[in-house]
Amino acid sequence: MKNILIVGVIALGLSIAIIFLPGYKPAAHPFFANVPAGKVEIMAHGAGQGVAPTNTLLALQTAHKAGADVLEVDVQLTADNVLILQHDDTLDRTTDLGGTVASKTWAQIQTDDKGTTTTLEGVTFSGADTKVARLDDVLNQFAGARWNIEIKNDAAMAARQLCASIRQTKLTQRVLVASFHDSAMAEFRRLCPDIATSMAPGEIRAFVIASHLRLARFVKTPAVAVQVPVTGGGFDLTDARFIAALKARNIKLHYWTINEPAQMDALIKKGADGLLTDFVVRGQAAVVRAKQPAPHEPMPSRP
Repeated sequence: MKNILIVGVIALGLSIAIIFLPGYKPAAHPFFANVPAGKVEIMAHGAGQGVAPTNTLLALQTAHKAGADVLEVDVQLTADNVLILQHDDTLDRTTDLGGTVASKTWAQIQTDDKGTTTTLEGVTFSGADTKVARLDDVLNQFAGARWNIEIKNDAAMAARQLCASIRQTKLTQRVLVASFHDSAMAEFRRLCPDIATSMAPGEIRAFVIASHLRLARFVKTPAVAVQVPVTGGGFDLTDARFIAALKARNIKLHYWTINEPAQMDALIKKGADGLLTDFVVRGQAAVVRAKQPAPHEPMPSRP
């Protein structure tokens, strides 16, 4: 009986501590400093790959001209440690070359035209603006833009090169870094702790589970954003508890890849802070719709 009483007291104490302990402070970073409260940001996924070849200068130019809030690109590392804009590990799908990016030098890749493998709405592409692009070049060309850069390589060298590129171009407050690789993200944060990052997969899993247990405020993470699909790992990532836990920590919630207007509307209503989309103009239209007041019900007529 005495042991049961002791266990009960301990459990009560832990419950009280969980209720009243403050947890980690809300996230903050200059990357979001000038974003108005409540603004939903439209992020050009693959540089806006719905209207131009993915991860190309042409796509970036089109998305930037359309007014994308953030330019999102993927980077891969060449054999001679040059970061290029490229989603896949291999070159087969998006270029005329074959083989892996890691097996070729920048000199071997740079003349290839991504436009020749892309047809959008019956339009084909080719030219200087659709050739394989080097990260440093586009960062310099769009120096006034805000960026979301995803490290595709599960390699420390890719993280190191990205850190060096961001510092060299003086964009430390204008880049948000993402990765599907926990190890690459850990290396990047070690070298560039002052640059904004989104959650790595391990952090996302921990945060989602903790949000269902009402313990998310105790999950340690330096991330200032989380980028997720609408479902993952058996969880509904539009769940109100998950969203509320992120809001409480001031961690921005970005959904990918959202291209359908109805889904855009629904996610904005649920509390999304950003949408990664292939179609910038569609995203902007959804933001406009969200600001419009709901139509009033007509007054009933007097019998």
